[in-house]
Amino acid sequence: MNRYIKHIALPLVAPALIIGLYFTPVMVFGCVTRGLIAVSIALISAVFAFITIGFAFSALKRHDPISRWWVLSAIIFTLPLALLLGPLG
Repeated sequence: MNRYIKHIALPLVAPALIIGLYFTPVMVFGCVTRGLIAVSIALISAVFAFITIGFAFSALKRHDPISRWWVLSAIIFTLPLALLLGPLG
């Protein structure tokens, strides 16, 4: 798998889901369901962020240059949390 797809495009799905959920009308899901969906997306993204940080630390310990890509993935995975607590919350 290409590094750009693996470390940038796939992690960007979670922030895209949060932004897409923000722009859906309330009548589609309802307030409570939209909130639960947003929190579940943010929690799953946070779990993936911790996993990618672990991969970054193990790659850094081996002096592997791919550790920068894993850090980038972890930063992208934390975006839904920032969006949920910040401008979209």
